[in-house]
Amino acid sequence: MRIFTTAAVAIICTSLPYASSNELMEEERIAEYHKRNYQWPPAPSEYVPNTPGWRSIHQRRLNQTAHIEDSDGAYNAYLSIVHSALMSPNFTEFGWGLTKAPKSLVDALHENLMNGLQHADDLPLEDAELFDSFDSEDEEEYDSEDFDEGKMQKKDDENPLDLPYMIPNEELNERAVKELLPIHEAWSGVKLKGNNAYGLRVYRNHSNLQMHIDESTTHIISSILHVGHDPDGEPWPLVIEDFQGNTHEVYLETGDMLLYESSKCFHGRPKRYNGKWYSSLFTHYYPVDWDADQRSLEAHYRIPPTWDDELDEIVEGLEELIITDTSFKEPECEHEWCSMKNTIKSKSPEDLVFGQVVSADGKIKSLGLDSEDEL
Repeated sequence: MRIFTTAAVAIICTSLPYASSNELMEEERIAEYHKRNYQWPPAPSEYVPNTPGWRSIHQRRLNQTAHIEDSDGAYNAYLSIVHSALMSPNFTEFGWGLTKAPKSLVDALHENLMNGLQHADDLPLEDAELFDSFDSEDEEEYDSEDFDEGKMQKKDDENPLDLPYMIPNEELNERAVKELLPIHEAWSGVKLKGNNAYGLRVYRNHSNLQMHIDESTTHIISSILHVGHDPDGEPWPLVIEDFQGNTHEVYLETGDMLLYESSKCFHGRPKRYNGKWYSSLFTHYYPVDWDADQRSLEAHYRIPPTWDDELDEIVEGLEELIITDTSFKEPECEHEWCSMKNTIKSKSPEDLVFGQVVSADGKIKSLGLDSEDEL
């Protein structure tokens, strides 16, 4: 039985300020749904892009969402999936690609990383509640005293997750947003506005990052610039879905930069990291003409009127989907993500140079950029 609370409807109210009550807001939302002649389930032609693989992974995910019992979780899941699958345009053919970051920037970031690690005991830790693997609704399952020691450990977990370090990086973050802008524009084919760079985040032993999409208002065209990792640690893949419905495990080396449509392609690091440290810089942009408020409303309007209906029937072969805040997991499967059993493993080709990008199809293309010195 689905547990219904007013909190899920209250989510809508935060985006529709002209509402006077939760009940009225849901009525207005449904009216907007019908005004647009929407249907449920969505027609195959509504998926963006309209490829068989993209439709397949999201049709399955929507079926899973219909069986989420918690109303808040169900509504948030619909909101994320509707945005990703139906409402947000795609700017590239595959949704992600690998390129090289400017060497001078990489060198500066790496130097800051090494200096920071030399004083690791003095580094601030990322807030547990901001870290995607932390389930705030299950907070009582954690040993609270471990937070003071920089660990996030469930009481029955033999492998505690060490909270990430955050190495101060303000000046280099500002430099990265400006310097990397031409690369993101060349790859996406649109003029962009920089939102922010986040880092340096230093993952530590047993870290994992559940699958998710990023903020739909500002994190449209993004990148993960890999700064460095423990040379004795095990390779740790970034897992990402492409627009053909494939799931990739991408292995990054220092200076590699993964370009991706981060509010559209589900991504994460569901495997646990086995190593001492692993550090990246995250940079986010959005198109200059991006109407974030209206796009957010449209995603709310596209959620079906039946989103809180109870579905008691069991669908054979359909694994459970759980959402915590904005992170997704499938607890019945290894690494809590079922498509991990059939992935494509990728890494940067040895002959890839600055100004080139390799996409999910393995083809290397020019970005048409000037030299690194002219960025």
